[in-house]
Amino acid sequence: MSTVATYTLQNFVGDLRDAFSTHDDLVGRANSVAGVLEHLLSVGGWVQELIDRGGYGALPGSAYVDDQYGHPAAGFHITCGTQKAGQANSPHDHGAGWVVYGTYEGQIEQTRWGWDYSDGLLKPRLTPRAKFVQNPGQPAYFLPGEIHDTRCVTEQAVIVRVESQKVSTMWRHRYDRDANTARAFMG
Repeated sequence: MSTVATYTLQNFVGDLRDAFSTHDDLVGRANSVAGVLEHLLSVGGWVQELIDRGGYGALPGSAYVDDQYGHPAAGFHITCGTQKAGQANSPHDHGAGWVVYGTYEGQIEQTRWGWDYSDGLLKPRLTPRAKFVQNPGQPAYFLPGEIHDTRCVTEQAVIVRVESQKVSTMWRHRYDRDANTARAFMG
């Protein structure tokens, strides 16, 4: 992993490319990418430089799309932005891709969801399986098909995400936990 004094976006991308190229298995790649993200979260590097130069509004949203590495195809994607207090999304998955979330500042609450078939195979219910708060410096990943949601639990959170492929280009699902339904979407 790069050990330069300032951990640039280019250093981060190089380390992510190494993480994708040195592991053939999905979990090995996700763990390796999480380790690279954890390093960025601990040193700040390019993320802190952007904040120092232009405030939180300088965070780019979409920071980089790779043309060689990713899963299930080339195109891993780096995003960096903020979430405001209480900002949340509904339960969703990332289709055939996976995402590593890293909290740089603030805290987000992640909920992992699953289907409960205790009322029979034709009456599944979407239920929370695990809930945890991601503190600064902590990465967490969600593999293909895993259902989760996020909610900012501090005044503001800075989140860096590494998508195994740009999720806006993939079919995935958004879930309605009250109606126990799933809707496919892309974008």
